[in-house]
Amino acid sequence: MRHFRNQGMSGLFGFNHSFIERCTTCSSLTITSGVNRATVGSHTCYGESNVPIFRCPLCRKRYSARHATALWDVRINEKDYCRIAKALAEGVGIRTTARIFDVDKDTVSRCALRAGIQCQFVDSILMHHLHLEECQMDEMWSFVYKKQHHLEPFEQLQNDIGDIWLHVAFEPRIKILVAIVPGKRTLENLRKLTQAVHCKSDGHVPLFTTDEYSSYLDALLWEYGQLARVEREGLVGRPSEYSYLIAKHELKYAKVKKTRSNGRIVAIETEISIGTKGEVKQIIDQSPCSKTINISFVERSNLQERLNNRRLTRKTLGFSKAMYMHEAQICLSTGYYHFVRPHFSLTIPSDDGINLIQRTPAMAAGVTDHIWSLKELLTFPNCYHS
Repeated sequence: MRHFRNQGMSGLFGFNHSFIERCTTCSSLTITSGVNRATVGSHTCYGESNVPIFRCPLCRKRYSARHATALWDVRINEKDYCRIAKALAEGVGIRTTARIFDVDKDTVSRCALRAGIQCQFVDSILMHHLHLEECQMDEMWSFVYKKQHHLEPFEQLQNDIGDIWLHVAFEPRIKILVAIVPGKRTLENLRKLTQAVHCKSDGHVPLFTTDEYSSYLDALLWEYGQLARVEREGLVGRPSEYSYLIAKHELKYAKVKKTRSNGRIVAIETEISIGTKGEVKQIIDQSPCSKTINISFVERSNLQERLNNRRLTRKTLGFSKAMYMHEAQICLSTGYYHFVRPHFSLTIPSDDGINLIQRTPAMAAGVTDHIWSLKELLTFPNCYHS
């Protein structure tokens, strides 16, 4: 699995060299180092825009190197495409990006959509079996098309417009955005968030920390709890069918309660809802970042999202007009944050003790072994592409 994460699809399928093998169009066939490779003299076949042609070693079908990537069927220059995606990931708006690179805004929108889908695929493939010691969860407000109080009565029945909350799960030690679930502020979406955290972890139950929103407890018990049946009391008769959820002994959950006055926080209290004070204190004492029960790191991550995502910036015209574009931009920003952009707090000294090694959150989590370029992120082969 480590080989698969670091070097692409070869570890998953067991191919000799890579997921797809370079080939040329010719009539003669030579076998080199155990790989079927077609040649015409010493020339390699290239398609439009000087893109190499590849051949599947199993079905022998030939196709472009951009096939099953975000660059498939793209008619602009590859470097410009990557620069457009990078500008969008850094928080530049659609129209501003179109003016900078002298392209149409619809081209930029298509780039954002395809790049977001690609980043969502890479995240689903690589970001798994994560060792989570702490997990801070919070929700961040945004909106699509209109704010909630501006919606017409019929529009209020739709779930993809109006106020859209980003339910975020953040690991403060390795700065990983474990999961982001956009949607209405409901218990169902919180259950999706806790389910995503459970699926991406390696089985270890982290210390969960949230604000005073009561639905978090229900969502955590739904995912990490177990059923307990109420024993019948009194006369002997039919067994009781009433049951309820109780927490497993591995689950630890603490809340941060904030008291506000005139829109400002005047007092902060902590409460341990599941677990003992000694167990929670032991986890906090072993943490390299947290000193007390807090949600400061996920709130700082929310601020970073607002800075680097134009659609989350308040009081501007850069808000999303459609839900699918809202989700695509969030996936693009998250993928860029995880794989491409080094995190300052994750910098470690080198072996000689003189230089510093920059790391991305994906490197800190052991998912990758180097800082990816944006081209690597956009050209990661999608094996499920039809």
